[in-house]
Amino acid sequence: MITFHEIASQITNNSPNYFLEIVNTNHLQELTDYFIFSTEKKQQNFYQTLDFLADDGIWTQEELQEYTFIAQTIDSDYVLATDSQTLVIPYSCFKSESEHFDLTIASFFSSVEQGTLNSNVIAKID
Repeated sequence: MITFHEIASQITNNSPNYFLEIVNTNHLQELTDYFIFSTEKKQQNFYQTLDFLADDGIWTQEELQEYTFIAQTIDSDYVLATDSQTLVIPYSCFKSESEHFDLTIASFFSSVEQGTLNSNVIAKID
């Protein structure tokens, strides 16, 4: 089975949607029980949560328009991405607690898989 590290080293298209296509095509959802990859329902639930929590300091849908929803963790944190950045939003949805990584989504998951991602939100995966 292909790994996230192999994907990151092989792909030249950094589109988050392309990454999700590879995840689904290669059944990579099974590589980790920590991430639940994007489904229409997960994405819808995320944006409903933002609307419900609407307050100063909470992300809004408008602020995240450039990002593609990638996954939710089992801890209810969220991973979103653009072609060149990955954004991790904690379950609280506070901007101040969120983490920006100058990594493509494939490189982000490669770092998670290899245990080299320095994050206060995303847990180390064994």
